[in-house]
Amino acid sequence: MAKIFVTGALGFIGSYLVPYLAEQGHEVVSSDVHVRDYDDYVRADVTSFEDLYRIFKKEKIDQVVHMAGEVGRMVGEEHPQKMLYVNNIGTLNLIKLCMEHKARLVYFSTSEVYGRLFDTGATVKEEDLEKGSVFTTTNIYAMSKLFGEAIVRHYVENYGLNAVTIRPFMVYGPGEHASKYRSALINFINAALKGETLTVHRGAERAWCFVSDFIRGLYLVMQTPFSGKYNAFNIGSDEYHSMEEVAEMVINECGGKHSQIKVIEPPTKFLSLAKNFSIAKIKSLGYKPEIPLKEGIHRIAEWQKNENSAKQVQKDDQRTIR
Repeated sequence: MAKIFVTGALGFIGSYLVPYLAEQGHEVVSSDVHVRDYDDYVRADVTSFEDLYRIFKKEKIDQVVHMAGEVGRMVGEEHPQKMLYVNNIGTLNLIKLCMEHKARLVYFSTSEVYGRLFDTGATVKEEDLEKGSVFTTTNIYAMSKLFGEAIVRHYVENYGLNAVTIRPFMVYGPGEHASKYRSALINFINAALKGETLTVHRGAERAWCFVSDFIRGLYLVMQTPFSGKYNAFNIGSDEYHSMEEVAEMVINECGGKHSQIKVIEPPTKFLSLAKNFSIAKIKSLGYKPEIPLKEGIHRIAEWQKNENSAKQVQKDDQRTIR
């Protein structure tokens, strides 16, 4: 089995991917920027070539899953310099080391790279990105990831880098904490349980992909042989719902009131209203999403209820101590 180096391992997807790879029999070396005392963990900043070099020098890395980076539309708008530096310099550092040590690179891009190509209403395929450019992106996050893809492609086509790109679409699941920087679905569930307002963008449509389905799709891509050409895969679900329908499903699951749903006109900047995309390419590898959205919402709601109960117990304990 392979030795796999996972960057951004402490993130939401990483928390599922690392144990999954171990279950498949692989040896995993995980890293992130946080201080942790785990046997398979090394603290490393991807913008530090020295941090990464030490890992490659010590370990015989066969494959790198590069998830580390600044993530999210609003994060990019608020911290553009940091996002561009981390997402692009970090990728370049890993490319150089992967080439030197003959390791395969799995680069994490984003659905956001398609940008205004979504506005046509057509179902976008991986090759359709050729029709776009940095000028069709709608936010700094998308620009940083699109440039990252361009760097990876450059090294594949001109220097023989063994790499493949993943474009995740609307991945969700237990373990993702609500905030203005996280997905609408997670925030809907959190708000519904608290009796707060669910703010929905009129006309928005998404296909949400449960994290365990995404991980299986990612693993299929990780096993594809290198063709010598640049290759990218959309990974997501083909179960589409308007966000008004999603809000209704959340309210029904959480026992909320339909009056909590507030439909507003969508922002005119930074986002695509509907994301219609093809997963035919990943399906050709045997991928099949298994968790319907209703079941996924139920699982998150149950997890969130347990989290809320644990936080309440902690608060009660703190009051007792005082």
